[in-house]
Amino acid sequence: MGHSRRKKERLVNKDGRVAELRPAGQAGRLALLLVVLAGAFILYSPAMKGGFVFDDLSLSLNAAPNAREFHDATLKGRPVLLISYLLNAALLGNQPFSYHVVNVLIHAINACLVFLVLRRLLGMTGWIETKAVIAAGIGSLVFLIHPLQTESVSYIAGRSESLASFFMLLAYVVFLYRPEQSITWVRAIGVLLLFGIAVKTKENSVSLAGVLILTNLMWPRALSMEGMRRNWRLYALMLPGVLGAAFLIFRMLSAAGTAGFSVDNFKWYQYGFTEARAIFTYVRLAVLPIGQALDHDFPSSYTITEHGALFFLLLLACLIAAAIYWARRYPLASFGFLMYLLWLAPTSSIVPINDALVERRMYLPLMALILVACDAVDRLKLSRQALGILVAAMALAFGGLCYARNQLWGNPGLLIVASGQEARHNPRPMINLANLLIEQNRCDQAIPYLQRAEKILPGNYFINASWGKTLACLGRPEEGLQHLLFAAKIQPCSEIFVMIGLLYGQMGRPADAGVALQRAVQLDKASAPAHGALAIWHENTGDLRAAEREYSINVSLAPEDQAARQGLERVRRLLSSRP
Repeated sequence: MGHSRRKKERLVNKDGRVAELRPAGQAGRLALLLVVLAGAFILYSPAMKGGFVFDDLSLSLNAAPNAREFHDATLKGRPVLLISYLLNAALLGNQPFSYHVVNVLIHAINACLVFLVLRRLLGMTGWIETKAVIAAGIGSLVFLIHPLQTESVSYIAGRSESLASFFMLLAYVVFLYRPEQSITWVRAIGVLLLFGIAVKTKENSVSLAGVLILTNLMWPRALSMEGMRRNWRLYALMLPGVLGAAFLIFRMLSAAGTAGFSVDNFKWYQYGFTEARAIFTYVRLAVLPIGQALDHDFPSSYTITEHGALFFLLLLACLIAAAIYWARRYPLASFGFLMYLLWLAPTSSIVPINDALVERRMYLPLMALILVACDAVDRLKLSRQALGILVAAMALAFGGLCYARNQLWGNPGLLIVASGQEARHNPRPMINLANLLIEQNRCDQAIPYLQRAEKILPGNYFINASWGKTLACLGRPEEGLQHLLFAAKIQPCSEIFVMIGLLYGQMGRPADAGVALQRAVQLDKASAPAHGALAIWHENTGDLRAAEREYSINVSLAPEDQAARQGLERVRRLLSSRP
């Protein structure tokens, strides 16, 4: 009786027919969701004690965002992402723990959406319901616990990847779970709305357009236009948006400093040589996640033969050709491999980006490789016992590595040390480690890393800024000042003038310190450190009214800055004690 009352859903098989499936009961779904949430929070619990690190510090997080900040966020390049941070701060506070909790929740929900995607794609390939559900469950478990996902979840700034993936997965689920073979106008608009939100979360979400087209080229019949014709409404609506987005992204890439055709590190073809190797490194990390790094020391291929780039280019071309040639015989594996390349295309093709290999780029591509693995395991015809042992071993290995990786994210200094000590080609891990050693007052130990970084990247802003701090720490302020002034010529920003002003103060040159600190405020009126440093300078020179003004601005910009609050209270007490 209970079974007869359950609602049934329809699934388009590989032959185009609609099959009836009975979904799990509500109680079962709720229990599964609770298990997923519990598992996610257990694995990621060590990272939740970690603070704001790296790019987190540039997010301008505020404990009590106002309407103006929400309005300003809508005008920026990733408004949905920025608004998510503002809502996080407004509803849960701006302590790192609250951001970590939301990140883990997003990841757990994404794992559930991956289950839905895998289940539907496996069913479309012809798998029976029970088999598809079990495989989708195992695949979503891998997605949830794989250690490669930690950078997108444990890193607060990594939310750009997981949140964009949430909207892309949701759009894909709406597309896949259409009741009829041909998409309706309403559903097409829903898919495009979610697609647009994803793009406004992170630009690489444009890859979803390629995945949608690939899906229709593979089903209901491989390498046919039947699916495209059936869903013409979606593509008619999508075409103007995709062209407009492509134009805006191309314009952005032509001028951006860290990504696009103006990047100094690579020519477009050199980046292509390098990424041909990176694509296979990602596969290796997915299968054998050993050697993970916060900042991979991945050497660039500036010529087609350097580091074996030609071999990987030929291998990639052969695999693409094989996937197309055998698409009808091996639809799931072919689709999974081509989907993997499409998800990676915005970051791992010929559009240069300063970072050649970044783990968080594998967040959604991992799902595509899971599809390939499903096909491979199915063809092995393993017994239930052997399959159970394989799944248990994989869960223990991936879960253990994920937990261990999150222990490092709970103490990011260890990540910096590991990356910096192993770096040979990438100067950034060396700079990060040098700065960590400076903060720990181990300045003499920072010198070898700065020397190595300078050989790779001479005349760099960050290296010279770190040299300035190191030499000042070692009691060589004049030499340190020269490096800071040189860094200011390379990149005249508020941060470097704060450093110069503070060093002038230590050298007993208050007039020069004041000029530098005022310049820091002029360059960035929203910089709390600049206002705080200028407040200290005014206080030391006896201008308490000016010090009160700068401390007040500092507190308004950074309410959690206890030193600024104490400085403001101190100055006000001094002012009130005056006759």
